[in-house]
Amino acid sequence: MKYGFCVHPNYVTSESEGRSFSSILVEAGFDYAELPLFALSGLSQDGLAQLKKTLQIIPCKACNAFFPWDIKLVGSHFDMDKIKAYIKRMIPLAADLGVENLVFGNGGARKIPERANPKAIWDDLRKIVEEMEVCAKKEGILVSVEPLNSSETNIINSYGEAVALTKGLTCVATMIDSYHTAVSGQTYDDVYKNPKALWHMHTAYPKGRLVPSPGDDMAEYGDFVQMVKTLEYDGKISVEGALRATEPEAIAAELRACMDTLKKLFA
Repeated sequence: MKYGFCVHPNYVTSESEGRSFSSILVEAGFDYAELPLFALSGLSQDGLAQLKKTLQIIPCKACNAFFPWDIKLVGSHFDMDKIKAYIKRMIPLAADLGVENLVFGNGGARKIPERANPKAIWDDLRKIVEEMEVCAKKEGILVSVEPLNSSETNIINSYGEAVALTKGLTCVATMIDSYHTAVSGQTYDDVYKNPKALWHMHTAYPKGRLVPSPGDDMAEYGDFVQMVKTLEYDGKISVEGALRATEPEAIAAELRACMDTLKKLFA
């Protein structure tokens, strides 16, 4: 299994911060960084060149936050031409950086507005993932639709819904975030039923969505860890949680402890 860490957009926009945090991740034992895809969309050629230098320290194997805030995926501002143009630009860019998996979360952008037709929204989201499929197939990259808890969005709140949305596609499937599963009070039954659709994972300590730590109540990870071991999952898992520390040395120590915790959980 490969372990990654979901980084702040500053990792992309600030060369010094990106290089510094990359070194900390490598020293802590992480295998890759997971970047927010939307943050790449505004990079100049110089900015992109700088990012590529940063990624020589630690690779970027996954990206989350597929769309920027100003692209609306549902409702009256839905613009499929704009969405297609963004997909066609960003998937090849990600592939060029060595990214293997893109995460389509974007809870706010896909939230069904009041008085909107849920069936029409579902159909629009299906059009989006079908466009992702075309581009992803060309670039040899995978896209994972992320189920989110109901406080973040009101559609695709479960693994089963994500599987249904991506049915029949070969380069777009789904993923699991243990935090969203825990706060939603869901089980992993649908994952056991559809293990081949599981292409990526996020995790965090559910009480506060924090970086895993040796001081956590390990029972909180129980069902998630059991699922990973039962399915013999051997893909990528990214930590998507808040750091408690704020100073570089303390952050480095916290990330080392995080890696120790993950390795003990999944041993």
